Amino acid sequence: MRIAQIAQVCVPVPPVKYGGTELVVNLLTEELVRRGHDVTLFATGDSQTSAKLHYSFIKATGIEKDTPIAELASASEAFRYINSDGGFDIIHNHAGWWGITLSQYTQIPVVTTMHNDYLPLDTPEFEFFKNSCYYVAISKNQQQLNIGLNFAGVVYNAIDTSHYPMVNEKKDYLLFLSNMSKEKGADTAVKVAKDLNENLILSSKIDKGPQQDFFEAEVKPYVDDKQIIFYPPVDQKTKQALFAQAKCFLFPIDWEEPFGLVMLEAMASGTPVVAYKRGSVPEVIQDGKTGFFVESYQELLAAVKKVGSISPDSCRAHVEKFFSVKTMTDNYLAVYEKIIGISKSPQF
Repeated sequence: MRIAQIAQVCVPVPPVKYGGTELVVNLLTEELVRRGHDVTLFATGDSQTSAKLHYSFIKATGIEKDTPIAELASASEAFRYINSDGGFDIIHNHAGWWGITLSQYTQIPVVTTMHNDYLPLDTPEFEFFKNSCYYVAISKNQQQLNIGLNFAGVVYNAIDTSHYPMVNEKKDYLLFLSNMSKEKGADTAVKVAKDLNENLILSSKIDKGPQQDFFEAEVKPYVDDKQIIFYPPVDQKTKQALFAQAKCFLFPIDWEEPFGLVMLEAMASGTPVVAYKRGSVPEVIQDGKTGFFVESYQELLAAVKKVGSISPDSCRAHVEKFFSVKTMTDNYLAVYEKIIGISKSPQF
């Protein structure tokens, strides 16, 4: 099968630091190549891949310097190249809005993974683009919340567990690793640490504007570099060490998170996850076996106190069984074959 994988240009594939989507793109692309498929990755020139690499930008722009013009230029060049070539079987869009917008200008079937909720419900753009291409949800919850989109299926994200060392003897700290936004719950993580007299490490990307304001008001005043420690985005090796050594990963989200790759990274490291029961959380965590999902702050505190009852081996085994690269790739290939079959069916 000849497959085009289109990524954004703000982060290279694979990411050096922050970049959950780019991590998934890398794992999928490499596994498809390993299985003998002819894959072209449309990303940035500083990406590393065993697939054919086509790029418009020599280096990733960086998240803070990314612009709609840069993303549109890159995606446009990808679609131009694909159309002029004429030999691709399917286009897999990971570039969000830009690929969705351009998908109506090709005869090759396009599938877009909804790494984020790109099309808000009850908006003109939802109605306009709902059938522009095929969509893949990354959780059942996301699919249910976006009824009306032309979904071809649900495919869970994956990680390569071999990159995540597992430690049975944990250090004495809780971990929060996510965007610095109110919806992600960094302030709740700080409150948990304070109320339970626990140590906490936070590592987070902070965008200018509301995220910076939130950090300055709700998180930074409690950072003392003793009980509460803050790190800016860390590289993959440091992140993996933080996951492996934490006794608990906090995921106190206050929104319908489509997936949450960090939960897999924690569990693969043998670290239980304590999260609010929102979004994909009940689909990712095995309650009582790989962590706990709760519905109130008091339940959150009680769950953190119980994390010692969770087996690190059970956390790791859960990810290996349900969220492996093999499983994700199998499921995407099934989606590709389904879409290609539909596109080749006689139209009456």
